[in-house]
Amino acid sequence: MSRPQIALVVHALILIGALAFIVPALTRALGSPTGYLLSLLTYWLGFCLPVIALHVRGRRGPHLFSERLAWQDWFVPGLLLLQLGVVGMVAVTPHTSMLTTNGAMLAALIGVINGPLEETAWRGGFMTRFADRPRLGFWLGWVLFTLWHAPLALSHGIVFEGGWMALVGGAAALGLLWNWIAWRTGSVFWTSIAHTLTNVMAFWVLFDGNGFV
Repeated sequence: MSRPQIALVVHALILIGALAFIVPALTRALGSPTGYLLSLLTYWLGFCLPVIALHVRGRRGPHLFSERLAWQDWFVPGLLLLQLGVVGMVAVTPHTSMLTTNGAMLAALIGVINGPLEETAWRGGFMTRFADRPRLGFWLGWVLFTLWHAPLALSHGIVFEGGWMALVGGAAALGLLWNWIAWRTGSVFWTSIAHTLTNVMAFWVLFDGNGFV
């Protein structure tokens, strides 16, 4: 691997290791809602924004954020719509009785920030740095994206629906789908939309289920 490729991978590994200590410490010291949200802020400031600045910005053309699809890729919006429907049925429908408007508003705020940042950093970062070794970049990006969710399971006082296996397994399944689409199309436009809406639904259940609002 080249130095920039190694730097990106090491950055991701440092992030995962650091969050394994930061997430439980913050959620224990500040309470689960504040600590969890500050953990996400730490992740955005410590990983997503630096990766975008160092590995994506100025190194990819406008196609990285293009909505245009080749004719053979016009199944992508339908596939992502199906994915969103499955997430809604599995994650949201069983919990509609507890969901609140305030929870939806907070989830929308966090989701709108997190979705595009993650897609640009993870998919965009690895697509950019591993353009010469796409298979390696694809699988490394997917594995590390999946692993970064593991420290979230260490949150003190937060219950994740389905436990840590559902949290990490869901990230693995969705990350694999989004990776495949992003690498196939060369763009994070469609995956950013799907990621954002998925986050809104997942965060809505998480926030209302754990008394964030």
